[in-house]
Amino acid sequence: MHKQYLIVLLMLALCTLGIAGAGASQIIGNVTAPETFVTPPATTTTAIPVTVVTPMPTTVQTTIPPTTQIVTTPPTVVTTEPTITIVTIAPGGGKGWIDVHCNVDGAIVYFDGVPQGTISGGILSVPVAVAGTPVSQVAVSMAGYTNWQGPLPRMPAENEHVAVYATLNPVPTQTTVPPVQSGAIYASSTPAGAAIYLNGNFQGYSPLTIPNLAPSSFSMKAVLNGYTPDVQTVTVYAGSTAPYYPVLQQSPTPSRPTGSVSVTSQPGAALVYVDGNYQGKAPLTVTLYTGSHNFRLSLSGYSDYSQTVYVNTNTNQQLNAIMTPAVYGTVAVTSMPGATVAMDNAAQGTIPAGGTMTLYNVANGNRLFKISAAGYNDWLNSVYVKPNTLTSFTATLVPIGPNPTQVLPTGGITIASAPVGAELYIDNLFHGYTPATITNLTPGQHTILLKYTGYVDYSGTATVNPGQTTPLSIAMTPAPTPTPKSALSAIVALGAVAIIAGLFVSTRRRR
Repeated sequence: MHKQYLIVLLMLALCTLGIAGAGASQIIGNVTAPETFVTPPATTTTAIPVTVVTPMPTTVQTTIPPTTQIVTTPPTVVTTEPTITIVTIAPGGGKGWIDVHCNVDGAIVYFDGVPQGTISGGILSVPVAVAGTPVSQVAVSMAGYTNWQGPLPRMPAENEHVAVYATLNPVPTQTTVPPVQSGAIYASSTPAGAAIYLNGNFQGYSPLTIPNLAPSSFSMKAVLNGYTPDVQTVTVYAGSTAPYYPVLQQSPTPSRPTGSVSVTSQPGAALVYVDGNYQGKAPLTVTLYTGSHNFRLSLSGYSDYSQTVYVNTNTNQQLNAIMTPAVYGTVAVTSMPGATVAMDNAAQGTIPAGGTMTLYNVANGNRLFKISAAGYNDWLNSVYVKPNTLTSFTATLVPIGPNPTQVLPTGGITIASAPVGAELYIDNLFHGYTPATITNLTPGQHTILLKYTGYVDYSGTATVNPGQTTPLSIAMTPAPTPTPKSALSAIVALGAVAIIAGLFVSTRRRR
């Protein structure tokens, strides 16, 4: 009996020491240390049953080991997250593992919002009670990565591992566009080319753009020689270009003494040029600065008149230009390159490659031109050459024999004049006397010239339409006749002669 009691007491003591050791390994400073579970090997070792006198309830702070435990030598799972995970196995229950695989070490794993630990080496194995509350959602998060969340496929069975694969992607970096902090000014002056100043500093010549200006108000100035400077205040806003469009006014010119010259011409309507600048037709009066000025008068059919006039201050001077009829003019002949040109039966040369020959110093009046080329009919016509004027005409040669070229539609002009019998020239080519009907004219504008002794030459244009004859009626103006001397002038002349004769007779008598 005593031996049996001693054996029972020894077993109770050993049991008590086992419970105390288990409690010491799980309760440290009121904090329950995590229990490490690993997958058992293929061959399961049978655990030694332990009889507990009074099983303790399963709580977070005081967990009683289950009646049956599988004791193996598992690999140690290291976690760096300080969060403590407690797995409670109810008596008669088992445990499995949820293996969370992730591509980012250090990521935190959550089961239904409760942190379980961190990924290390690409995995975190979390032991769970098979008979405990099932896990529905698994989440993995890491700063700088998008969160991952997904349902648990199923709870593991006893001694089973269920894998969950989570992939974290880096949070895409947003390209931050820095806010616009500057503006610009676009300066364009009228007239262009003004020097542009900003706050007194030269920037260049307009038009120009002044960039990289801090938002503010600036004093702008435009300067151009001969114009009054322009000064304005321009406000620049961030991200915009402010306009600066100065319109410069001419500076008042200093007063200079002036005089005037009244210009007339014989015949009238001569073109007046002063210092090379056209002023108008004579008669006219021009106001000029004091000093020497060159006058030139030009009139078709007359030689140019030139004279230098010194203009006096506050005086009006007279300039009467007697125009001298010109003798020579210039003729431009346009025809087939290589064709020969004869004027008044005198050879002048051949048409150059450009198609136009120019003849200088041609005596004015009617000139007979003949244009010839091998294989073509001769072109023969009379051309009126104006003095001191360029007279141009076109000679179109017609091939000998059948004409293979397309005949263009032509028109005509019927001209009547008063008086009748005026010489008729169309495009400087003589076409007989009025009245006359001229056909086979190309459509377009044609110059008309009528000449009649005692009348002013008529010069104008007429439009020819294809397939039509344009009527034209011209009344010529009689040429002005010289003004006869008045009777009073004759009487005065006779009186002068009588007085001279009387003085002569008186002198003779005295002698």
